[in-house]
Amino acid sequence: MDDTTAGNAATDEGEASPQPVLWARATLADLAGVDFEDPVEKSDSADSAKLSDLFRAAVGAIGPNGELPDTPSTRLFHMLAAATGMMFRSSEPNEPFGAMMVRSDGLRTALPIDFRGPPAEVMAEMALHARHPVLRARLADIGWVIDRNAQLAAIAAEAYADIVAKVEAGELRFRGENDRGVLTFEARDLLRRALLIGRAIGADKPGPAAARDIVTRLRMKAFGQGLMVPSLWFGHLALDFGVGDAGEIGGQIEALIGRLPDGSDPHTIVNLWRMAARAYRIAKKTEDQHRSQSAAAEQLVDIAANQPMAIIASQTLTEAIAELHGVPGKKDRRKELRHRLIDVQAGIVDEMSGFTIPTDLEEIARWTEQQMQHPLLRDKLFSFAALARSPDPADLEQEAREAIREHPLSSLFGSSHHDREGKVVHRSAGAGFGDGTDASAIERQVALGENIRRHHAASGKIEVARRRIVADHYISDDMLADLLAHSPFVPRNLVMSYSRGFTRFFQGDFVSAVYVLTPLLEQSLRHVLKNSGYDVTKLNDATKTQEDRTISSLFEQMRTELVSIFGDSIVADIENVFLKKMGPNLRNRLSHGLLSDGDPYGDDAIYGCWLIFHLCMLPLFEFRSQLTLPFDRATEDQSSRLDVAAEE
Repeated sequence: MDDTTAGNAATDEGEASPQPVLWARATLADLAGVDFEDPVEKSDSADSAKLSDLFRAAVGAIGPNGELPDTPSTRLFHMLAAATGMMFRSSEPNEPFGAMMVRSDGLRTALPIDFRGPPAEVMAEMALHARHPVLRARLADIGWVIDRNAQLAAIAAEAYADIVAKVEAGELRFRGENDRGVLTFEARDLLRRALLIGRAIGADKPGPAAARDIVTRLRMKAFGQGLMVPSLWFGHLALDFGVGDAGEIGGQIEALIGRLPDGSDPHTIVNLWRMAARAYRIAKKTEDQHRSQSAAAEQLVDIAANQPMAIIASQTLTEAIAELHGVPGKKDRRKELRHRLIDVQAGIVDEMSGFTIPTDLEEIARWTEQQMQHPLLRDKLFSFAALARSPDPADLEQEAREAIREHPLSSLFGSSHHDREGKVVHRSAGAGFGDGTDASAIERQVALGENIRRHHAASGKIEVARRRIVADHYISDDMLADLLAHSPFVPRNLVMSYSRGFTRFFQGDFVSAVYVLTPLLEQSLRHVLKNSGYDVTKLNDATKTQEDRTISSLFEQMRTELVSIFGDSIVADIENVFLKKMGPNLRNRLSHGLLSDGDPYGDDAIYGCWLIFHLCMLPLFEFRSQLTLPFDRATEDQSSRLDVAAEE
């Protein structure tokens, strides 16, 4: 079944679909004599996407003219395939479901808004009688989102808790080659959604109350088994919703840290101490909070001491100093760490003279699809970051000269560049009958060549890899934050903002991605320059105040410094994508509200978001084997436990 048919429901205002999609024609009468759960009745999957596949298969084959069989059962199965196929976003209280795919031409897969009216009545009726908890939860929750029906909200919350309980009992299982058990991020997300619904309908209702009990049980299970990542998942979930006594949770976290074996991941230990500090802060146990903050800081100091790369060590020390902020009696320790930070920063200039990657990126780009088959999300993300390489501006100029010489008529005359309203935004001179050395003509030819290169990179590589990643893995803010926290390109106070932007990017929400990530690029450039010892402020003589330089000012006044850190190629690539009027000019057009609705889905915006991800990941390539994402750690831990159990 063509997934874009569901998206046509959202494009009925235009001419993309001359008639309603198949599921939009389903009625309450169709339910008579049809067992709508038949395709999924025997499924033990706790994954809604798996149910969508089963419903899609039950619809039947597409006819020679693209039509689907139009019967009561196919209409219902088609509707259920669309409903269960939506992307689940548990952290979004008001918009928990997103389109699985959005195309640049506006077509997309289904959203809850598409089911308003008669389809919502059909779905509500099915929600009342659905037996499979995954289907019941999805149908009821969509009904709650559309109509704010409290009865459906209660059903949804109870069904979410039921799913996790059945996974815990072994009756259902989450997707994956191995039975990963119940201590997973999927269980956390389902429980989060149940608890969010509880905030609206009452935490004492059966569904939210059951979810709270399960959160407590799974948190204690994770703590008891010494599983650090699941402990973070369910510990923070408990604190988010006030499940359990925060002071007791803080003490249990400390006990967990004390039982951890030697060689445990130090970064995760830092996060455990931070969670303990958060718990104590909620419990108003100030002394315990400060003690936990100090422990986190000292753990960071130890990490920095064992870090051979000065730029990462300096960032880690900066985090340690920040952890001690506001902790009484630590003034001398903060001063000591600041002196140590200055000593470490002295080695940054040599390291930041240019990013080098001991990997053949061109070979990785040619074999993108094969690289995306790697089982670990970490390796997929590094391969994704290496899909393309910023070209040498000298090579671009030489290629432009050769193109002008080979095709002189294309560059003979000057040209004007217009926006959508017809205004001239830039003019470039022609090459005339000379030897093709006119700077303006060369710049225009470079822009044309770069436009083609970005198109090939975005459409042929980036999008292919992105879709493979989201098909194989669940991408969330906290997963990416665990990786980005190590990048010296990402300021500590912007880790979650970057994570949200990249999560939206991988999920295909390019509007959110480009509007979040583009402004962050500017601050990251200032951050790296400052860490390299450069002053990124300017003095306003009139007001006697200091101001941070804008990205335009950085490229105009501090280009040499940027090149010394990033190299000519990357600096030129950033400028070509974000700043030059002859190029996409993403930064300025975004800042002034000049991007249209479709621009974020274009090749230039997709490439721009990827380029920012590329910059975040570049410093980490040398240490990729030392980095492990939460999902990868959880998967490896569970797999190891299964292997040990099998041997026993």
